[in-house]
Amino acid sequence: MQGLVMLIFLEPRTSAFRLMHRTTLDSLLAHSQLPRSCRPRRTMSVCRPARCLFARCPTGSLPKASHPSHRSFHTTTPRAARKRRPHYASIKADDLQLLNQAAEKRFPTYDTSETALLEKKYTPAQIAAIKAAESAIDTKDVITQGQMRTDPWLLPYYDDLAETNPTTDFAEKLGPEAIPGKKTFREANDVERDEAIARIASENMAKLYPDGVPEGELTRKQQAQYNQALEAALTQAALDPRATFTSSNPAAVAALADPRHSIVQPDLPRLENRMARQTRRSSEDEEEDPRQKRLSLYMGWTKRQMRDIRTKTLVVHGVTNQTRMGKIRSMYYLTVAGNGDGLLGIGEGKSVEPEEGRKQSVFAAIRSMRPIPRYENRTTFGDLEKKIGATKVQLFSRPPGFGLRVQHLIFELCRAAGIQDLAAKTPRSRNKMNVIKATWEALAGQKLPDEIARARGKKLVDVRKVYYGGSVH
Repeated sequence: MQGLVMLIFLEPRTSAFRLMHRTTLDSLLAHSQLPRSCRPRRTMSVCRPARCLFARCPTGSLPKASHPSHRSFHTTTPRAARKRRPHYASIKADDLQLLNQAAEKRFPTYDTSETALLEKKYTPAQIAAIKAAESAIDTKDVITQGQMRTDPWLLPYYDDLAETNPTTDFAEKLGPEAIPGKKTFREANDVERDEAIARIASENMAKLYPDGVPEGELTRKQQAQYNQALEAALTQAALDPRATFTSSNPAAVAALADPRHSIVQPDLPRLENRMARQTRRSSEDEEEDPRQKRLSLYMGWTKRQMRDIRTKTLVVHGVTNQTRMGKIRSMYYLTVAGNGDGLLGIGEGKSVEPEEGRKQSVFAAIRSMRPIPRYENRTTFGDLEKKIGATKVQLFSRPPGFGLRVQHLIFELCRAAGIQDLAAKTPRSRNKMNVIKATWEALAGQKLPDEIARARGKKLVDVRKVYYGGSVH
């Protein structure tokens, strides 16, 4: 308003200044908050509106100052803000009592015994900080508002960090400063070594027999167990570093057997959880195939012997049977089976269902297993040859350490039968079915030297067994 008054009382000198001042005054008065009655008319002089400006206008005629709009550049009518729901619902009084009980049960306060344990490990300042942190965190908030972490420092496993997990956490290690006194060692002499071995073996036996060594007359089984435990304790004592080195400081000697002073990390423990036990139990209690039961009765074998049989499917392809109803597709399987110690068999199976056809071939291979003669349990008795169809297989015995230098089909047959040194050729057709069948028949139909000797009426003696005292391996 002060600038407006100055423009009004300026005395124009020329018509150009008068026109400019009038235009400026009109524009300012048009945007001002003055009532229409106080505004100057165009016909009036520039100096006339001074009385109107200094005159007191009625209060009721002045418009109220409006608040600046938050949507000055938008024509949409603003709506009232929506009432948002609280992030956490309110808790009733009854539920609050249950919540307090759950919080006290799940997050109890430190008692005197726990405080005494803390005093042994932490300083008074650290204990005060722990108690301050415990009191600052409301246990009810932890139960009601506790959420899973999503920050980058989140642990990849669930753990409250109350105990050390030997699988995921690093083992506790101690440095040389944890050993009080001197840290010098020397190599023990024979007398000190014998005394240390006897002492360490006694400690190991005490761990194996917490209730004491059994006294009186022992059965054969108990005596065997005792001898085995004593041998293990003596072996472990002989390998203990306390039996090799000694020191005048008992703490330094004890540190030799403490794994916390070792640079080597301990072995990972075996994971044994409830799910693994349940899975193992379910697999054992799984309903057995009736065909497998009949096969075990036919072979006279136990379940363990049946599981030790090594089987492998070598040939799989589809076949088609043309009937009056159309073509019926089936799957054909050829499987080999063996125990790795001189038994070998092959079996075929065909069915519309792939799994059923594979099982048929496995049971047929186990049922058809025959003994395979092996020279020194590693190779064949001489060279063999067999022809089936257009396929001819030639097998050659080889010296120890030669290995299996054969094609993959014959390799699987030899590994199932327990043959280690062999060479083979297939000069003609290499049909997979014929190669497998020819190899199996050649291995099972070997002529043994004893049979040849009996047929000729001769006496056969292994020269190596005579001249080398039976040391042929």
